[in-house]
Amino acid sequence: MLPGTAEPFWDLVEESLEEAAFLWKRWETELSSPVRGLGEIWSWTEDRLQGALDGVRVAGEGLLRLAQAAAAQEDAVRLTLGAHLLAAGSPAEARSCLATLVRDARGPRLWSLIRGIEVAELDASFAPVASVLSSGGPEHLAALCRLKAFRRSIPGREVAVVFDSGEPSLQVEALRALRHVKDDSVIRYVEAGLKSDSPEVRRAAIECGVRQRLASAWDGVRKLVYERNPESAPHLWLLAAAGSPDDTQLVVTALREPTLQRAGLFALGFIGTPEAAEMCLTAMRDPKLARSAGEAYSAITGANLQRDRLMAPEPEVGDADLTAGAPDLWPLPDQDAVRAHWEAAKSRYESGTRHLYGKPIDGNVLTEAIERGPMLRRPELINELAIRSGGRYDVEPRAFARVQRRMMAGGR
Repeated sequence: MLPGTAEPFWDLVEESLEEAAFLWKRWETELSSPVRGLGEIWSWTEDRLQGALDGVRVAGEGLLRLAQAAAAQEDAVRLTLGAHLLAAGSPAEARSCLATLVRDARGPRLWSLIRGIEVAELDASFAPVASVLSSGGPEHLAALCRLKAFRRSIPGREVAVVFDSGEPSLQVEALRALRHVKDDSVIRYVEAGLKSDSPEVRRAAIECGVRQRLASAWDGVRKLVYERNPESAPHLWLLAAAGSPDDTQLVVTALREPTLQRAGLFALGFIGTPEAAEMCLTAMRDPKLARSAGEAYSAITGANLQRDRLMAPEPEVGDADLTAGAPDLWPLPDQDAVRAHWEAAKSRYESGTRHLYGKPIDGNVLTEAIERGPMLRRPELINELAIRSGGRYDVEPRAFARVQRRMMAGGR
């Protein structure tokens, strides 16, 4: 150390590391918030997260030791945080350390490291890590596929190796990497994926094929929905948002299938007609569906259940339900208050016209919803606009805000 150079206060650095781990976990959760938008997540959480990360980076040469210690733990958030600090920070030898960690990692540990890497600002010093990934086996090549998909880079030979491995979880990464590729060679992988024995691979093939506007992928979705196959649940929104009037009717019919009702209500928010809003009001009578119906109603009308005083009191419960999923944690609508809200608003809605957050939908409304609306539906709205624009508008919804804003500006 140079004479006169002050050492960082290690207790403060370590406190910043603890805060960064807490905020990282909260940030990941808020990326699917039904009420907060990108700007709110930045001001409430991500800005503080970036400040905490900067508080760790003041460790200078000591950063390597801190990040190594974090990445050596089995906790997924600590692994991710350590990998992020090693990928994006100084000194340069941090990337060599990260390359060793990545080389030796398998399974969930590898994917936790990749999550921290993918959101980092990478430069030429990342080469040792890239070399480890590109020279590894199918799992490491699948991780390379994920990195390239996240950063919208064109994948190379790794796609063929990963897909031909026959391992479904890895094949999914190959298909996701191909969603952003404009090349006829993609068709081979999509067609093979549609015939896979794995539901996860078939889903990824449909998502890739739809982005590529392949008729076989659309036909696959319609067949699943027509049969009310449980596998159709993650695709109902596609038909609602980008399908024909007949496709919309298929989605409405799917609501009769109990296993598809929550996904069907989510899709109603993309149908967006006043008729769909009425269906949401009906579904609110069912305690198991009320929260999902309230979220869909909000997507159609722009209502905020909390702000507009449309929430019912939460029922008293005994022990917390540790198995509760995200829809079980959404606001609970007050049926009477929501009905009164709709009676006051419905004259502004034209029958059969699709609305999003209270506005008749067009490209500008879609863009505004992506850039300012709640996070929950953003991945699907981005997908829709990417499909409609032939990929010209595209945003990575799990990136840091500054990257998303850059991509949104480029898309506009």
